[in-house]
Amino acid sequence: MNFRKTALSLYVDIQNILKSENDSFPKYTFKRTEDNSSFLTTDGQPLQTNGSNGIPFILNTKSGNLIPSFGVILEF
Repeated sequence: MNFRKTALSLYVDIQNILKSENDSFPKYTFKRTEDNSSFLTTDGQPLQTNGSNGIPFILNTKSGNLIPSFGVILEF
């Protein structure tokens, strides 16, 4: 929209509209209990601060997210 001394532009930008999956580095964590309240350990004790008794787990990192962006440009 153009005015006498200003212009206003509105836009919608949709990134990854085809939802293509992007590979990234695997994410390393420890297995958790069924109720997600704590970590599973090899000895049944709480997870040590150095993680030596944790059970390693690699998370699946493929995702295809649709990311909408809304914008306003005001020129004067």
